[in-house]
Amino acid sequence: MAGDLPKVEGAHLILVSHRNGAIDGYSVLAAYPEAQFLISIQLLRKFLLRLMFAGIPVVRAQDKRRYGIKRSVCADPIVASCDYLRAGGTLALFPEGTSDWGPHPQPCQAGSARIVRRLLEEGVKLTVTPLGLFYHVPDRFRSDVDLLPGPPVVLPPQNPDETPRAWEKRIAAALEKALDAVSPNCPDMDVFARVEKLAAADVGPSPLQPSYAQAFKHWEAVARNTPEQLPEASNLPVKKACGCQAWVWPFIACFCLVFAPVLLVGAYVGTKADGRNTVSFFRIIGGFATALVWLPVLLVLWGCFPLHMTIALLLALVGGWKWKR
Repeated sequence: MAGDLPKVEGAHLILVSHRNGAIDGYSVLAAYPEAQFLISIQLLRKFLLRLMFAGIPVVRAQDKRRYGIKRSVCADPIVASCDYLRAGGTLALFPEGTSDWGPHPQPCQAGSARIVRRLLEEGVKLTVTPLGLFYHVPDRFRSDVDLLPGPPVVLPPQNPDETPRAWEKRIAAALEKALDAVSPNCPDMDVFARVEKLAAADVGPSPLQPSYAQAFKHWEAVARNTPEQLPEASNLPVKKACGCQAWVWPFIACFCLVFAPVLLVGAYVGTKADGRNTVSFFRIIGGFATALVWLPVLLVLWGCFPLHMTIALLLALVGGWKWKR
C-alpha cells in the first residue's frame, strides 16, 4: 500500500476510485475493516451474493433498467448514509457508480456531494478522504493492489445568499477533483498501457523504490506534462507473469491439486465476464459457490485420511500464500 492510510476519529467518508468491480470493496476493507459501504442492490439480489456482500443498498439507474427494481424497495441511501456518519461511523462509497478498467476516472454521481452538504448544514464534523486503487494485474489470481490516499478534502463553506443547490455543486467539484488526483488518470488507453508497464518496472524489493501507485502517478504526470519523454511501448521491459521462486512451485502445484475444482470452475466462470474489470468478480463468485460444496468433501477426506490430508492441506496453504502474480 502506498502512503500511510489515515485513521480518523468521528465521521469519516472515504471516496474510492472504482476499478475492479465488487472486488474493490474487499481491497478497502483490508485497510479499513470498520468501514460500511454503499453498494448496488444487484449485489444483494441473490442468497449467494448476500453471503459475500453487505452494506447500505442503492438502486442505480442501471439496476432499475436491468432488473426492474424500484428505488422504493429500500430506504433512501442518502438518509441512511447521513445517519451512519452522524453516529461517527466510517462510510466508503464509489462516487463513479460503476467500475471501468479505463484510462481515466468516470464522472462522479451526485450522492456523495449531497451527503456532505447535508452533514455540513447540520454542523457535523466530517473528514473526507479520497482513496485511489491501483491493481497491478486486475484479472489475475493474487494480483497486488496499492491504496493511495490523498489529503483530506477541503470542503467549501456556503457563501452568503448561495442556494443549497449551488453550494452542493461546488462541493461536488471539490470531491471529484480530489478523487481524480489519486486515481489513474491518463489521456487514452495507449498511454495508460505504457504507464502501467513503466510503473511495474519501477517497483522492486528495495524500500527506497516507489510503490506501484506512486510510480504510476509519476509516469502519468510525465505523460501529461512532457509526453515526449514517455518511452514507447516497444522499449519497455516485459514484466514476468509470475515472480515465484523455483522452490515455491511444488507448493503451488499442491495448492492447485487440492483446490482444483474451485480453481477450474472459477477460471471457467471468469471467461463469462463482460469486461476486464469484472473478471475477478466472476471468478470469485464461481469459486465461492464451488467451495461451498468442495470444502465439506475435503473435511470428509481429512476425517478418512487425517495424516495425508493434513500434510496436503499445509502444503497447499503455503502454495496459496506464496503464489504471486
